[in-house]
Amino acid sequence: MAGTGDVQIVNFTVGDVNYGVPVEQVREVRNTQKVTRVPGAPAYVEGVTNLRGQIITVIDLKKRLNLPQDGGGGEKIIVVELDKVAVGVVVDTVTEVSTIKSPDIERHMEIATKLNHYMLGVGKQGDKLVVILDLAKIIKDVEDQLEKHKLKEAENAESSSLNAEVSAMALNLVSAK
Repeated sequence: MAGTGDVQIVNFTVGDVNYGVPVEQVREVRNTQKVTRVPGAPAYVEGVTNLRGQIITVIDLKKRLNLPQDGGGGEKIIVVELDKVAVGVVVDTVTEVSTIKSPDIERHMEIATKLNHYMLGVGKQGDKLVVILDLAKIIKDVEDQLEKHKLKEAENAESSSLNAEVSAMALNLVSAK
């Protein structure tokens, strides 16, 4: 039985780094499947896919976290459910479900990285280290960024429409002379 503060994680890899995510954040793990691209989506959004009748957004974790693109991988999709919305996260491999004991987790590390915001800690598993990520927070930030992206596009469309109207009025004034 796991002790207080122990964390049960789904272990996965992206590139040559070992990561983990708390099991309570994972709904399921799937093999990659056909993804339909969505025009105008940010680069880290692979697109959408049909998961047993539910359309879900699929993001590439490497692209989302600005990790090196090594050309390989993308073999598994970890499905995370957040507020009843499922999102697929593409990773290279999913290796196991394991428990890291609380004393083996360094939770308050000063690491100069963009991942600090998403890290729950670094765990020791035998001779390897596992970066424990908060995928729910990553997904929440993606949702927030997509909402800002939609608003910006709407503002740009409105601005373009207004500019077109002003140009048409200017042309009408010039031709009326």
